[in-house]
Amino acid sequence: MSLPTPLPLCLLLLLGLATPLLAEEAPPPAPQAPAESLAPALPRSQEQQQALMRQLPAEQQKTLRAGDESFLALLLPSARAKTAGTVVLVPGDGESADWPNVIAPVRQALPTYGWQTISLSLPDPYDPVVAIERDTAPADTDAQANSAQTAPPVTGGSGTAPTAPTQAEAGSGEPAQAAVAPVDPEAAANAQATRVLARIAAGIDLALQQGASPIVLLGHGTGAYWAARYLAEKEPAEVKQLVLIDGREPRGLPPRLDATMGKTDLQIADLVHAPGQAAQQRKERAAQKANKNYRQIDLPVIPGDRAAEQEQTIRRLRAWLEHLPPAASGSPAAS
Repeated sequence: MSLPTPLPLCLLLLLGLATPLLAEEAPPPAPQAPAESLAPALPRSQEQQQALMRQLPAEQQKTLRAGDESFLALLLPSARAKTAGTVVLVPGDGESADWPNVIAPVRQALPTYGWQTISLSLPDPYDPVVAIERDTAPADTDAQANSAQTAPPVTGGSGTAPTAPTQAEAGSGEPAQAAVAPVDPEAAANAQATRVLARIAAGIDLALQQGASPIVLLGHGTGAYWAARYLAEKEPAEVKQLVLIDGREPRGLPPRLDATMGKTDLQIADLVHAPGQAAQQRKERAAQKANKNYRQIDLPVIPGDRAAEQEQTIRRLRAWLEHLPPAASGSPAAS
């Protein structure tokens, strides 16, 4: 006859049996997934273009080629039966082809008065202080994928846009290197100029294809610098009208605005909201070279009423466009 098991011993035996059961019920820890590498952020200019492609009607969008790059341009035809001409808009640093200050109001308003507009997208601005690697992904992939608007490279009287020098092996699939060789500031500035001037050339070629002349090149902010530099360096026979709106020189690039004001074969409207030393120098340069086709136009500053201020800018611009000298009829003025 067996003796009864003491209570403490029973408890120990029960605990011993329960422990393996609890261990079996607990799920094993999930293996950790390998960390995924983050895709590099797109340049701001490409993000702006993608946003415009989502927001604006497809019929306004044109995909142009400039060297080895594709970029977005916005085309609005004249709303009148007879087109007065074409205005090609060059935005300033950090601005999109539909920037709410100056660029969008001008490009949307002028067609009402018979002017066709073409607004360009520019690369990210040149930074003389920070060396930024060019994105190794193909430029503006979304713009290339827009099959409804994809077209062969535009060509025209201003010539095929020059090939922009590459600073990275686009699409090579090689991982980014930890050490980056220092960038030569002069080479970087020249590369930026090549890219921007190629885009302006492509915009002018599109205007030539549309067949609405005269072609007026209009730049806002630092876009005025690029527009003036293009006309000074390339001297296209089909473009002899230049409009600056609050023009200024970009940092780290050779000055061009003053010298261009003295080109007597150009008809120039220099619109300024706050005339300062730079605007005065441009005016003096035109006077020194006896450029009678240069006109500086003061724009009113209306605090707290941006819409009214923009309306005044468009009104003064229209007045200048409607009273262009006879050379605006299509034959270039004599130098």
